[in-house]
Amino acid sequence: VGAAKLAAQGEKVAIVDWDVHHGNGTQDIFYDDPNVLYVSTHESPLYPGTGLLRETGSGLGFGTNLNLPFPAGTAGDTLRAAFDEVVVPRIEQFAPDWLIVSAGFDGHRNDPLAGLGLTAGDYADLAVRLQSLVPARRLLVVLEGGYDLKSLTYSVGATLSALLGEPYRPEEASTGEIGMPTIQAARQLWEL
Repeated sequence: VGAAKLAAQGEKVAIVDWDVHHGNGTQDIFYDDPNVLYVSTHESPLYPGTGLLRETGSGLGFGTNLNLPFPAGTAGDTLRAAFDEVVVPRIEQFAPDWLIVSAGFDGHRNDPLAGLGLTAGDYADLAVRLQSLVPARRLLVVLEGGYDLKSLTYSVGATLSALLGEPYRPEEASTGEIGMPTIQAARQLWEL
């Protein structure tokens, strides 16, 4: 609702959705809107079964939809590389006035609903990568999912602390080799 209101006022809005599930509703709402860039990192295959790399927007919104579907087991180093090589450059090209993070923490390695391998430290790192992409006080973080309460507590705390420049990091960042082909395919698709 906030993104739609801002876009209706002529503002450019980037939405970054790092929830483990693809945000098919958000994608559908803004699929043809040239004022909203929607970026989703998610586990695939997984419910709802949408969020393919080739879904890039339509009509005036062609090129404003970026999906990065990662396999189960993908860890934080892969997501950091995706942000550095694809997400951040695409957001910089779009040059938004506002950035909204759909902050689902159900990609945490201890979450019972999915199979990504992220930690609280990974979420903190991703948040910091987004912070400088819009002017001060134009980054909004909206809590979505997370079903392991300890992991959710750690991840929210680490994310907010990182955005405030504080050192709270109850878990280190994670590493692994899974998911890199998704980044390579996205770079080719978006010519980054």
